[in-house]
Amino acid sequence: MQYERRILLMLLFAAISLISGCWNYREIDEMTIIQGVAIDHNAEKFIITIESITPKGGQDIEMVADLTTAEGATIFDAIRNLIMQTGRRVYWAHAKVIVISEQIAREGVTPILDYVTRDAEIRENMWLVLSREKDAKTLFEGKDRMHDTISIHMDDMLQNQKSISKYDAVELWRFLDDLTADGISPTMPMANLKIKGDEKVPLINGIAIFKKDKMVGWIDGIEARSLLLTKGELKGGLLIIPNVGKTNTDVTLEIFKSKTKTKPILMNDQLTMEINVKMEVNIAEITGTEDFIGEQGRKLLEKEAEGLLETQMKRTIAKVQKQWGSDVFDFGGVVQREMPEYWKTVKGDWEEHFTNLDVKVNADINIRGSALTSKPIKVGD
Repeated sequence: MQYERRILLMLLFAAISLISGCWNYREIDEMTIIQGVAIDHNAEKFIITIESITPKGGQDIEMVADLTTAEGATIFDAIRNLIMQTGRRVYWAHAKVIVISEQIAREGVTPILDYVTRDAEIRENMWLVLSREKDAKTLFEGKDRMHDTISIHMDDMLQNQKSISKYDAVELWRFLDDLTADGISPTMPMANLKIKGDEKVPLINGIAIFKKDKMVGWIDGIEARSLLLTKGELKGGLLIIPNVGKTNTDVTLEIFKSKTKTKPILMNDQLTMEINVKMEVNIAEITGTEDFIGEQGRKLLEKEAEGLLETQMKRTIAKVQKQWGSDVFDFGGVVQREMPEYWKTVKGDWEEHFTNLDVKVNADINIRGSALTSKPIKVGD
């Protein structure tokens, strides 16, 4: 409700500041305030579903959440047809998220991008999310008690991506930048409904891989962390090391800081990408009584954590290279910045060079603490 009151106050102040006779003046009770939009497509038409809050009531105005669906030959046509359902013009200024169906993503997102970049009310910092459900609108049919709308629920998850690092939160402007830039391909976070008690709420996990404007595949949450780390964009999250030292003890490390340096090396006309990762972590959990906090145990834990991280990163990079040949790691951008003359010779067929690129990964992990507990817990006899 606080969010709804904030929107209402902002709209009231905006209305007060307008003088009568302004060409674009609109009463607040004439607006349908969009929180999020889902876009689907069948054989003939685009299907637009908006999640909105609408001012209702007399002196005590209440913001009521609702879902509305309309069809059209184009996206703009479908959005205009929403007026027949709502009786109001739609207002985009507070929209948080655009949910796109997998079908549209695989066919190409250009029609969506064309519309949203032409509409003056649509902000370029809206989140883009790909639905793993059959239809994009299915995500809005979930229920969540903590938020007024599903769009706000997803907005909170995307804003807190740094603490999870199992997906990459992508705003509209960034997707457009990656789509039009040389040496990098765009990505988009994925979501599906998850049963949580008696609720169904959207869970964001994994990353959709694009080649130009078409989705070609996807990677899971662990692979998403490797992608973020490779690009130098990892800010936090957890690293779970199973069966450390073959002791049947799992250790969870919390990532506090990471720094990635990517260096292209050209030798004998063979390009190699060298990735060096430095990471500071904390011991967050030990599922056993083995001592991995003392110097000897800590060195073993650091070594196994480094090996696991290197393996995961190399596996993720190789998977994207061989299966889709789409440079979502910005290796091409690195070559362009570091070796501009060489980039001119490979730019035209970078996809082939990327697919066959030799990549080396080196991880250096420093365990700086063990939270509040200095020793593993041992149960007495």
